[in-house]
Amino acid sequence: MDIALIGGLAMAFLSIIVSTVMDGNSFGPLIGPSSFVLVFFGALGSAMSSLDKEDLGRIVPSILKSIKGASFDNSATVTMMAQLADVARREGVLALESRLGEIEDEFLKKGTQLILDGVDSERVEETLMIHMEAVGTRHKKMISFHEAVGGYMPTFGMIGTVIGLINMLGNLADPSQLGAGMAVALLTTLYGVIFANMMFLPFASKLKLISDAEQASMQVVLDGILSIQAGMSPQMLVERLESYLPPSEHVGYSDRMAAAA
Repeated sequence: MDIALIGGLAMAFLSIIVSTVMDGNSFGPLIGPSSFVLVFFGALGSAMSSLDKEDLGRIVPSILKSIKGASFDNSATVTMMAQLADVARREGVLALESRLGEIEDEFLKKGTQLILDGVDSERVEETLMIHMEAVGTRHKKMISFHEAVGGYMPTFGMIGTVIGLINMLGNLADPSQLGAGMAVALLTTLYGVIFANMMFLPFASKLKLISDAEQASMQVVLDGILSIQAGMSPQMLVERLESYLPPSEHVGYSDRMAAAA
């Protein structure tokens, strides 16, 4: 679970609950199934209309991914690439084939296979860049979807409020119902703001962070693959790739190889 997302949303919900209790208010008037249906499914449906059929199946996984989070161990990637560079330097590029089974990162495995296939550096870079752009494009679709849902929700909240006001004004003959009617009308606006700012917009922000982290991880691999293909020494490769890492993870070639041994 992504502690930052779960903790942040829990704090936001808790602030609403605590403030409501502190003011001596009850939660009964804040529960409105019809308002929920209008805001939640109305906004979701409008946003879904902009997706392709293939993307519809990625809605739930994208929500789960934002909640679960994702981490990319770039330091471990640098160590692996140092090992690959060492093998290529001592035994030749073709010797990398014996290490393919040890590579778990599919993007790194793809780049290593391109080297083994004798693809020139320009084509290797072009192929890997196309892969990175395709991944980024898929991520942007889901990010845009969640942003769209978050944008539509306040709008559907206002739609519900207008509908409620129209119904309320149609029953002016019974003044005793005006207060209750106004409360129901405003409830949809509340739902729209809450669900937008405490669910879908945070989901979109988290997915963007994950996407940026994945792209950064792929950039480390791309740089490393091209450096290995160019015959860069393992020591120089580590020094170069550690530039992508925070200073606390700069340990050098010797320590990395010793730890991996």
